[in-house]
Amino acid sequence: MQDEVPRNEWPLGMVVETSMNQEGLVPAVKVKLGSRNPQKGSDSKCSVVERPVQKVVLLMEGVD
Repeated sequence: MQDEVPRNEWPLGMVVETSMNQEGLVPAVKVKLGSRNPQKGSDSKCSVVERPVQKVVLLMEGVD
């Protein structure tokens, strides 16, 4: 992922894993990203990337 991309071009994803450091803080998360242009009837490829929490924006809180 490029850091210089405008916000309206940021990929949407879902946090799938968090891990705490020794101080009890979460420095990074793993985010599952879908394909940018999924085709109907095809298997869309997903990828998982690790991002620092400073570069992740919460749009909607998940429900357990």
